[in-house]
Amino acid sequence: MTKAGKITAAITGTFLLLIAIVILLIATFDWNRLKPTINQKVSTELNRPFAIRGDLGVVWERQKQETGWRSWVPWPHVHAEDVILGNPPDIPEVTMVHLPRVEATLAPLALLTKTVWLPWIKLVKPDARLIRLSEKTNNWTFNLAQDKNTDPNAKPSAWSFRLDNILFDQGRIALDDKVSKADITILIDPLGKPLPFSEVTGTKGKADKSTVGDYVFGLKAQGRYNGEPLTGTGKIGGMLALRSESTPFPVQADFRSGNTRVAFSGVVNEPTKMGGVDLQLKFSGDSLGDLYDLTGVLLPDTPPFETDGRLVAKIDAEKSSVFDYRGFNGRIGDSDIHGSLTYTTGKPRPKTGRRCRIAPVTTGRSWAADWRGFRERR
Repeated sequence: MTKAGKITAAITGTFLLLIAIVILLIATFDWNRLKPTINQKVSTELNRPFAIRGDLGVVWERQKQETGWRSWVPWPHVHAEDVILGNPPDIPEVTMVHLPRVEATLAPLALLTKTVWLPWIKLVKPDARLIRLSEKTNNWTFNLAQDKNTDPNAKPSAWSFRLDNILFDQGRIALDDKVSKADITILIDPLGKPLPFSEVTGTKGKADKSTVGDYVFGLKAQGRYNGEPLTGTGKIGGMLALRSESTPFPVQADFRSGNTRVAFSGVVNEPTKMGGVDLQLKFSGDSLGDLYDLTGVLLPDTPPFETDGRLVAKIDAEKSSVFDYRGFNGRIGDSDIHGSLTYTTGKPRPKTGRRCRIAPVTTGRSWAADWRGFRERR
């Protein structure tokens, strides 16, 4: 071997040895040493307590779905156990979310293009408690530290973040809402196979089905709403769909409180802001007056009723919201009803408008007279 060849071989061997040493150090590194730093950094950024109390580890695995030389590149598979996220200072309860285990995979080659890409993240049995003490105080609004220190003249970061899927086997959400007097526990399970929006809503859904995602999770709810007992089942879309402001979020539910039933299917617009809804909505019960406890809308006492129509709502918590129950059909007592109702929130008091046709078949005093008296008092 020539002198140049020996030098080249020595440099190559040294380089490969350094790579092997780095891989060995990474593979054998005790990642738990980083927990105090991670806990402190995340807590500072979120302005609330965060802690990984269990094991933190990384396993390097090759990806079978990759082809060519990329199949030889190991990907880090990260897991963290016993993870908790606390509440902001103005919420007295300690824990907002507890995760027995979190798993995620990072695509290392994407870092070369300044992209942090997580193909998936899995939450094992997440347990969350959502709390609202007033219109402006809740624990699901995050005031990030970077939002306060943002330089308006700073250039946007060259790095981007990508998350393709959020998985979990079973979850639990406890809702404690002092505003609506809701104390409800919701169990969430994957459906196993996503259900197309059109399959659940049929032909009545008015949203553009091409832009609406599938139903991914099933729900079971039990508790109290506005002081009244409540049970129900339902379906919702995937977690990633909640991030989109332009794509409607699919929902379906069937709730009962005593003899009152509310069932709907459709979409929520701008789900993170609750910007509005477009639902096929059914009501039934012993009296329209009983709906006040569930909806907050004051209606007159009536005989047993049932109705089916389309609810289109534009919601603005700061100003006023408009709820338009369009083209409904149904019965109140022995009377057929058809029409539309509009309910507008605001000050000094909410407003109710109606375009309703009633075909009474009863004798004696009609509930329609009670409705006219109710409208005059309003």
